[in-house]
Amino acid sequence: MTKLNRQPIVVASVVALVFLSLAVLKHRAATRPIPQARQALPVGSWIVAPAISSTPNRPLDPKALVVAGPPTMFHLDPAHRNRSPFVGPASPSLSVLADLHAPIQTAPAVLPNGTIVVGTLDGHLFGLREDGTVVFKTPLEDRLYASPLVWKDRLFIGTDDDRFVSLSSTGNVLWSLATDGDADTSASPTPDHGLVFAANETLFFARMDGTVVWRVRAKRKIYSSPAVDSDGSVYVGAQDQRVYGIRRTGVVRFATRLEQQVDCAPSIGEYGLLYVGTDGGAVVALDTQTGQVRWKTTVQGHVRGGLTVTRSHDVVAGVYGPSPRVVAMRGDTGEQLWSFSIPGTGAKEYGIHGSPVEDAQGNLYFGAQDDAVYSLTARGAFRWKAMTAGDVDAPVVIVSDGVLLAGSDDGKLYRITEQ
Repeated sequence: MTKLNRQPIVVASVVALVFLSLAVLKHRAATRPIPQARQALPVGSWIVAPAISSTPNRPLDPKALVVAGPPTMFHLDPAHRNRSPFVGPASPSLSVLADLHAPIQTAPAVLPNGTIVVGTLDGHLFGLREDGTVVFKTPLEDRLYASPLVWKDRLFIGTDDDRFVSLSSTGNVLWSLATDGDADTSASPTPDHGLVFAANETLFFARMDGTVVWRVRAKRKIYSSPAVDSDGSVYVGAQDQRVYGIRRTGVVRFATRLEQQVDCAPSIGEYGLLYVGTDGGAVVALDTQTGQVRWKTTVQGHVRGGLTVTRSHDVVAGVYGPSPRVVAMRGDTGEQLWSFSIPGTGAKEYGIHGSPVEDAQGNLYFGAQDDAVYSLTARGAFRWKAMTAGDVDAPVVIVSDGVLLAGSDDGKLYRITEQ
C-alpha cells in the first residue's frame, strides 16, 4: 500500500480517536470524583479546591421559601427542603466543639436562648453553649436517632425507649408519651400547633401537651420523618413499600406502592410534587394530591436519610454504594443534572446517609461514611473536604454565617468555621 493510500485510513483513525476521547471526558464529567479522593488524611485536616464559580445550573429562585434563623428541626422546615438562610464556610477550619463520648446520629437544633441541642446513641440529650460548655445532660434511657424539634422554648424528641418526650429549655422532662415501639423518627410541626412523628408502625398526630389526636398505622415499620405541607397534609414513607398522603384530620388520602422500602424522609417541592428515595436505588416524584408517580430516576443505591429541594427547585439525594455519591435532579422532570462521587468500599450499605444542606448562595454541605464532611458548589463541583474520626451520618447544619456543626460517630460534635 502506498503512502497516499494510507492517508484516508490515518485521518479516519485520528477522527475516531478524537470522538473516543470526547466520550471519555463526557463520562468523567457526569460523575465528579473529589481531588485526592483516596488520599489518607489525618483527623482534623482538610482539602480545599482552587477558587471556582458557585453559579448554579439554574438560577436560584429569590421567592423560594426559606425559614429564618438557626436550625430548629430535621431538614430545617416541616416540608424538609433543607435550605439554610446562612452562608456556609468557604475555607474550613475544623475544631471539636464538644466530646459527648457516644456516637451522634441526630442533627443539632438551636433553642431561642442559643443553646445547641443534640442527642447521642447512649440515650443522652445534651444542651451546649456556643463554646461547647454543657448546660444540661438529660438521660432518656435508650438510643436517640431522631433529631430534636424546637418549638418556642420547648423540645420534643423520640427515643428507642418506646417513648416520645417533651422537655423544657433547661432539659427537664415535662411529659412522656408511651409509643409501643421505637420512636426514632424526627418530629415535624403542623400549622395548627400540633406535631407528627412515627414510632414502630404508627404515625402519631399530637398536641404540644402530649394529647394524641389521631393515629395512622402502616403495615410495617416507619423509619422516615414525616413531612408536613402548608395545608396541614402529612406525608410519610414506610417499609411496607408505600408512601402515605394523609389529610390534616388523619384520613388517608393515598397509599402509593413503590415496590421497595421507603426509609427516606419525604420532601415537598414547589411544583405540587412530593419527593422520596427508596431502597430500590431510585428517587421518585409523586403528585401531592393523588399520589400518582410523576417521574422516577434511578440512582443505583439506597436513598435513606432524606432529600434536599434547592432554591433552584432541584432535588439532591445522598446515595449508598456500591458507588456512593450525591446526585442532583431537576425537580419537575427528574433529569439528572450532575453527580459527585466519594471513596467507596463496594458495599451496598456504605455511603452517604443524608442529603446536603443548601446555604444562601446555593452551596451544599454533607457528611459521609468515609469520616468526612464535604462542601460542593451548586453545580456539584468540589469545594472542600474536612476529616473527622468517625462516620458522619447525622445531618450537618449551618447555625450562623460561616459556622457549620457536624456530629460524628466518634462521639464528637465538630465546629467548622472560616479559616
